[in-house]
Amino acid sequence: WHKKTKQPSMPPSLRSAADEAFSIIQRLHIPLMNLPTPTEDWESAQGQLRLLGYGDFANENNHSLSTSEKIKLHVVHRLDCQTSGVLLFARNPESASKLCKAWRERDVVQKVYLAHVMRWPPYDDQKLEEGTIELPLAASRTERIKWEVRELDDGGKPSITKWKVYKDADSGEDNTTKEGTVLELHPITGRTHQLRIHCAEIGSGIVGDSLYGDSPVPWDAGKPTILRLHAQMLSLRHPRSGEELTFKAPRLW
Repeated sequence: WHKKTKQPSMPPSLRSAADEAFSIIQRLHIPLMNLPTPTEDWESAQGQLRLLGYGDFANENNHSLSTSEKIKLHVVHRLDCQTSGVLLFARNPESASKLCKAWRERDVVQKVYLAHVMRWPPYDDQKLEEGTIELPLAASRTERIKWEVRELDDGGKPSITKWKVYKDADSGEDNTTKEGTVLELHPITGRTHQLRIHCAEIGSGIVGDSLYGDSPVPWDAGKPTILRLHAQMLSLRHPRSGEELTFKAPRLW
């Protein structure tokens, strides 16, 4: 038995402000307060593989693969939402463990991305065709889903991206038709949204980037938004044999 203690009363002005704030949350943001519904299978790469019959959790109505062929897939790494290209899964826990370790060692896995930007001052103004971006990043203090540039002594994490010009997309006489530049990006570190932020800080940002870029693709309910960031190539050693493997995927834009 515990003696009940009287809770201190809340000042009327504070109570009024709290009630108003709670009313706004209820009216405008209640979906953000609820647990999200499960992702539909067609909305993720792993889910689409599940629909094809891969995994010990495979769609029961899919009989394209035998029971022995339905192997569980283990996520090794991720791509930013809307980023296209090569994505790797492991087929057993041992390989998944070795591959995840390799991902943490910068020199073991080589990743190459392509990004379309409308303006790139190092190339457009200074005629540089390659370089390195070193801007530390940290989770935004004000926007939950975003990251931002922040000094190392203020919580930023070292973030390094090497870049070079892959294709000058401008055309016409004297490049009068401005279509921007396609960059080849080599992330040395793997921070959240690293390539998107680095491109936005140095140039106009990646075409179609609604979070950081200057040229987001207009939203259309009938057409998917296209972020022009593509994981073109992935090189790593096989977790068992040690053989050097390279996987490539052509870009669709």
